Order: sequence, then structure tokens, then C-alpha cells
Amino acid sequence: MKNKYLNDVPDVEVKDIVSKRQKVISEAADSMPKYEYNANVLAKNLHPKVQHVKITDIEDLADAKIYTLCANPDLGTKKLAYFRAGQYVSLFLKIDGSVLTRPYSICSSPREAFEGKYRILVKTKADGFASKYINEELKVGDSLEISGPEGFFYYEGLRDAEFVYGLAGGSGISPFVSMAEAICDGTEDFNLTIIYGSRNSENILLKEKLDELSKRSNGKVKVFYVLSDEEKDGFEYGFITADIIRKYQNDTNNADEKYSVFVCGSQAMYDYLDGELIKLNIAKKYIRYDAYGEYELGERDSEFINEFKESIYKLTVVTNDGKERVIDAKATESLLVAMERAGIKAPSKCRSGECGFCRSKLVLGDVFIPEKVEKRRQYDKLTGYIHPCCTYPKSDCRILVNCEEPRVERKVKDMKKKERTMGLVMSIIMSAAMGALSAYLVLKGNPKAMKSVPVPMMYISNILLSVTVGI
Repeated sequence: MKNKYLNDVPDVEVKDIVSKRQKVISEAADSMPKYEYNANVLAKNLHPKVQHVKITDIEDLADAKIYTLCANPDLGTKKLAYFRAGQYVSLFLKIDGSVLTRPYSICSSPREAFEGKYRILVKTKADGFASKYINEELKVGDSLEISGPEGFFYYEGLRDAEFVYGLAGGSGISPFVSMAEAICDGTEDFNLTIIYGSRNSENILLKEKLDELSKRSNGKVKVFYVLSDEEKDGFEYGFITADIIRKYQNDTNNADEKYSVFVCGSQAMYDYLDGELIKLNIAKKYIRYDAYGEYELGERDSEFINEFKESIYKLTVVTNDGKERVIDAKATESLLVAMERAGIKAPSKCRSGECGFCRSKLVLGDVFIPEKVEKRRQYDKLTGYIHPCCTYPKSDCRILVNCEEPRVERKVKDMKKKERTMGLVMSIIMSAAMGALSAYLVLKGNPKAMKSVPVPMMYISNILLSVTVGI
């Protein structure tokens, strides 16, 4: 009688199981099915090595341009990586035989990444090799390769205070525009007061955008302007000082509350604000400088400049493809710039010593690393690793870029027969001596052992044991 509980269970054919299994195995693919862990897929999407984009719009400003970069599926990038407001991307460029990268802050909201686009602001520098090329040569429809989002210049609630003062100069306004956008659309939740320094009112970048963001932020974003070369109603005059920061601190939050200070601008601005921020007695953990872009040798490096400014050295570069090149390197230009000028595709991202992506091994030579950008780990300092983006030659140098020094390994099987024999003999002699010594010490320390074990046997057993272990 069939069990009533099994009425709904279908009959299972159990005959010829082996033959059926063999048939399934024979029909299976020759290779194992490919599987990628979800965590790895997510990591690749968030931190791609390269993203292919196309320029879809260019907005002209006074002496700068805003580029809208969209994912280029034709070249394999279907969507752009998400980013934190304040991060940057590096553009990979080829200019007149030079292969280089340049980092630019994203000035759009992170939400726009879901729409497959970033916006970056590029200001033309008078002596800018890359910025001139970008603003004069690139046009709508051009394709570019860029890195994934990089950098640590973003708001983090576990680290930063609820009130943030953003001190910006020139194109350093870009990350703060992104932060303001993120606050307005709900991506970020903190209070941002931007104090933006410019030479005159005509040089203020994105003023209309900043004022519009301030209006629709429900009081969470406030913007004030400081002009160094023009006195005008409604603007502060001079430089961004501790007194100006205190003034707007009293206007925007309780003076007793903790606040963070984010700074983005030129190297000269950083040097100046170092002295001003000391006057505010802010804990260092609440001060953040946007560390990207080329370090500029200045007054603090005058001793090095005066001694080596006319010097040109030979730089030997060994790359991971095994090739070795000898190029010229000016003492007042970083090793990275020397490699880029020579057409060597050297790894780099931040160009200011922070990210460590350009980390290379200094094999020979003497170099100068400015204290301001000395951010190497202690291990790297001890073992000779450098960041070429902020390292300057003081002699002829040899570096390993993205590779290790070839090792000469001598295996036992390649040794001469005589050397192997000598090694074996020495091992036996040393082991026998250790065995004899151990037996002697045992007998001396415990004379009663001689009664239980014959002395010769004690020596022989210890010697054999030691020789066996030694071999």
C-alpha cells in the first residue's frame, strides 16, 4: 500500500544512473564555467583602472572650460564609476610624443554618475603644458581615457565635523561645487560654508551656479567671496585670513562648535593658509588639503634650488616590460615629468605624493624630496622606494618603475657536483659534532644514565639523530 504522504511525490527513475551520469558529463563543456564573485564585480565597477569617455559638451568660462564627459560604450565603458563629492579623475593624454596624466576634480553631483556623466573644470595656466592642450585642442565628440574616481578630499561623517568651511582659490572651487550639488540633492548631509578667493569679480568661476546652489540648499550651503585685487561692495577685500574665517564662523554656527576646514587651491595658497589656520587653534585632524596636482618648488625649497637649478642628470628607467632607457632629467623637474617628456608611460594619479600609485624603487642616486610632500610609508623610506611625482634628482639615478630588480637565484640542482658534495660533508660533520656534544652533556649532567644505557650507544644514537635532522 502506497503511503498517503507520498502521493504528491513523482516517481523517480533510478535505473541506469551510471550511464546517465556519464552522458551528462560527456555533454558538459570542456572548461570550468567562469564565475566572478559579486564583491570583485563591485570593486571593478567602483575602481576601474580605465574608463572610456566621450566629450558631449563644452562650456566656456572666463579663462576655463567645463567638459561634460559621458560613458563611451563603443569602447567598452557602459557606465561610469560612482564617486564621492570632492574626488577627482586623471586624464590620460598623449601630447607631442609625451605620455602623461593630469588630475581634475569632478564638479558635478555624484548622482550624475548614475546618468553616465561627469563634469570637470579645466583652467588654462600660463605655463600649463596639459591645460593649454586640453582647452585649445579638445572638442565635442573627442574620446578620452580617464581613471576611476580617486582621492580622499570628501566629507566623511565619522571623521569630519558637521560644519565645514571650504577655502577655495581659482579652479580649486571644483570639489566644493560637487559637494554643494550633493548637499542640495540629498546625497550628502552637512553644512558647507564656502569662502572663495579670486583676483577680481570677473575671475570668479561658476558664481551664478554657486549662488543658485546657496539659494536652494535651505541654508546648508553658504558662499562668500574674497577679492585680492579689487574693492567692491558685497565682497571681502584682501586674502582669506583667520579673521575672515572667524567672521563667517560667527555668522553661520555657534563659535564653540567644532568645525572642519577643507582647502583647495594653489601651492602658494596652501603655504599662506598654513600660517592663518594655526591662529584658529584647530586640531590637525579637522584640516584637510586637497592633495592633487603638480608640486611647485618654492621659497621653502630655496636651498635645493640655488644649488641644483642648472643641473641636468642622467636617469636610467627600468620598466616592467624589461626595457631600460637613459633619459635627461632636470634637477628642478620631478622624475615623473622627466619620464613623461621622454614618452615613457609612467604610472601616476595625484601627482602630489599622496596616492602612492607612482611608487618606484630608487636603485642608485641621490634625490631631493620636499618635506611638504613627503608622504611615504616608513618601510618605503627604509627600503629606497620613492614617489617620482615629487622627487627631484641630485645626481645620476637609476629607478625601477612598476617592477622589481631581477633576482639571480642559484638553485641546488644547478650547483657543481663538488659544491654539493662539500655541502653534504660539512652538514654531516657539524651534525655529528652536535650529537656527540649533546651526548656528553647528558652523561655529565646525569651520571646514572651510564648504568641504563651503554656510553657508546648513547653517543651513536645522538650522532645518528643529529645527522639525520641536519641532512
